[in-house]
Amino acid sequence: MVGKMAGFIASKAATHVASLALDKRRKACRALTKLYFCVSALDEACGDVLHTFEDFRANGAAFGLVNALNNHMHDVAHATNMFVDLGYELEAGLRIIDPALAATCQALYRGKFDLLSFLSTSIVWDRQGDKSQILVKAPTGQMDTVDLEATYRESLVALGRGEKMYWPETALNDFEGGFETVSIGWDDEGTAETLHEMLISQKASLAEAREKLRSLLAEKFSIHEVLFQADSHPYR
Repeated sequence: MVGKMAGFIASKAATHVASLALDKRRKACRALTKLYFCVSALDEACGDVLHTFEDFRANGAAFGLVNALNNHMHDVAHATNMFVDLGYELEAGLRIIDPALAATCQALYRGKFDLLSFLSTSIVWDRQGDKSQILVKAPTGQMDTVDLEATYRESLVALGRGEKMYWPETALNDFEGGFETVSIGWDDEGTAETLHEMLISQKASLAEAREKLRSLLAEKFSIHEVLFQADSHPYR
């Protein structure tokens, strides 16, 4: 979900930022810069999980993945919670760039506390039974079916006809429905292989979004805009 939406934001923002006034450009750039660091942190955490998996893989896929998730679950939690901290500023930044883009990506900042709760338990140990296992909230693929371009067009039409606040209904509004809890223990080889393949796919999506954001910042903004800070309430 993060890679998909961050990449979409970068693509759309690239066509709008050139026409912004200087003060607006600075605030928009700051929000996009922070989004870049959030995506980078999650991309790197995912990479660390995959690297540790390879270190332990000789003893089996399940052994490797359990160790990798155990060693980096706090890194993943920290990286994902960075998006919650960014929420209000990202909303304000996207509204400066393109109100329809802000409406389309509203799931990143609406439902803030639900998202925080969801992320904080995305990878946890379950030691209630005879054998300890890790519980992972894994994507079902539902988020991949969300047509952000179609949602963006709907937002453009709604805002164009004078609606002040428009929040399109998509699968992103009920993001929890796009995930299932999967348990993995020391002997769950099949599950481990499936999750490993999923992590590789997620890593590729995050890396692509990270590069799109990096290119956007490098090509469309100056170093002064990237480093801009004004006050303690940047989203106002």
